[in-house]
Amino acid sequence: MLKNNSPLAAKFFMLNLNLASRYYTDGLRGKLFIINLIILKFFKFFCGLDIPARTTIGKGLMMYHPQNIVINQEVVIGDNVILKHNITIGNKIDKITGKYVSPVIGNNVELSPGVIILGDVVIGDNCIIGAGSIVTKSIPKNSIAVGNPAKVIKIIDEKY
Repeated sequence: MLKNNSPLAAKFFMLNLNLASRYYTDGLRGKLFIINLIILKFFKFFCGLDIPARTTIGKGLMMYHPQNIVINQEVVIGDNVILKHNITIGNKIDKITGKYVSPVIGNNVELSPGVIILGDVVIGDNCIIGAGSIVTKSIPKNSIAVGNPAKVIKIIDEKY
């Protein structure tokens, strides 16, 4: 039986996400991957995994306890990012332009349980965002940030 919090579920989800993204990029051949879009809808219903196939995701995305993860399709996620459960990464309206803006997550970033990232935010490479943090402003690379609103509490030594 496939448990909705197992690493196998996360791998199966990522496989279908990668195949479903071809539906949008491979033209007529991509139409064959519509079944993967349907499978993603089942994951959304049963696990709360709402990651659109159009989302830009780098290599090596890891999800621990893949439940209740919602990511906007305009979000950009770098390589080797770790997502825990109950994460929201969404857009918001820019006060100046009136357009929707979405976060950019760098490489080697770890998002702990309950993290919310909204708006025109850049999370630098090699960052750790603590549990329950709400990020509304950019976080520089090699940082540990926690709180509501999230604040940098430590700079990680690059040699680490």
